[in-house]
Amino acid sequence: MVSETLPKLPVINLSNENLKPGTSDWISTCNDVTKALEEYGCFVAVYDRVPVELHNAVFSAAEELFTLPMETKRKNTSDKPYFGFVGGNPFIPLHESLGIDHGNTIESVQSFTSLMWPIGNNHFSESMLSYAKLVAELDQMVKKMVFESYGVGKYYESHIELTSYLLRPNKYRPPMDKETNIGVSSHTDKTFITILHQNHVNGLQTKARDGKWISFDDASPSSFVVMAGDAFLAWSNDRIHSPNHQVIMNGDEVRYSLALFSFSNEMVKVPEELVDDEHPLKFKPFDHFELLQHYYTDTGRSSECTVRNHYAI
Repeated sequence: MVSETLPKLPVINLSNENLKPGTSDWISTCNDVTKALEEYGCFVAVYDRVPVELHNAVFSAAEELFTLPMETKRKNTSDKPYFGFVGGNPFIPLHESLGIDHGNTIESVQSFTSLMWPIGNNHFSESMLSYAKLVAELDQMVKKMVFESYGVGKYYESHIELTSYLLRPNKYRPPMDKETNIGVSSHTDKTFITILHQNHVNGLQTKARDGKWISFDDASPSSFVVMAGDAFLAWSNDRIHSPNHQVIMNGDEVRYSLALFSFSNEMVKVPEELVDDEHPLKFKPFDHFELLQHYYTDTGRSSECTVRNHYAI
C-alpha cells in the first residue's frame, strides 16, 4: 500500500548571499515568492539573519512574559482591535497573546517593557527589539520582490515609509481533559503580511486554494512562515491568496510563537498597473485599520472574507 504524500508549503531560501536586486538570483526568487503567495498565500522562508542565540533569547523572553500575573498582562490595552492582550477566552482557552505596537522601534518596546516590568527588563526589551527589526527586514524584502515582480516597484518606497508593525508573542498551552485542542480557530489575517516563527512545538496549519490543510512542521530556527493577509489580497487585485490558518495543539508541551504583522498607514488601493481586461478592478480603496475594525464585529467575524464583504466592487 502506497501512503499518500502530504502537501508541503513551498520553501524559499532568502539567505542567499547572491540575492541582490537586479541579479538573476533575485529575479528568479522574486518569481518564486510571488508564485507561492498566489498559489498558497504563504511559504516557508529560510532566513538566517536571526541568529540561533537571538532565536533562543527571544523565546526565553516570551516564556518569561507569560509567567506574569494575569492582572499585569491585562494592562496591555489598545484602542485598535487585537493590538492588546488576548486571553482567558472560554472559546479559545489554550491561547494567550500580547501586542507590542510599533514593535520594531525602541520607544514602543521600552514602553511595553516598562508596563510589564516597572523596574525594567533589559533582556526582554533588547531581544524583542533586535528580533523585530530583523524580521521587519524580511517583510520588506518580500514586499520588494512582489512589487518588482508585478512591475510596480516605483510604489515600494512610499509603501514601506507608511508601514507599521505589530509584534505579538503567543502562548498555546496543551489541552486538559475534555478541552478542545484548537489553539486558534480558522481565520485569515487582515494584514499586508504576517511573519510567523515558532519554538520546537508544531501546531500551525494553513489551507491551500484546493481546500487541503497543510501542517507546518519545521522547528528550524531559520524557518519563518511568510503569510499574505487580506490587505495584500486586495492590493494585488485578487492575485495573491490570503489563506485560512489555524493552530491545533497535540501533545503535552507548550507552544510559543512570535507573529510580526505589517499594516499600511495609507489608503490600500490597487495600483492602476494591476488593472486590465483580464483583471478588472475588484476592490475599492480602503483604510487598513478600518478593515480591522470591520472584522471585529459580529458580521465581520462570521464572514468568510471581510475585505470582500466590505470593499469588493
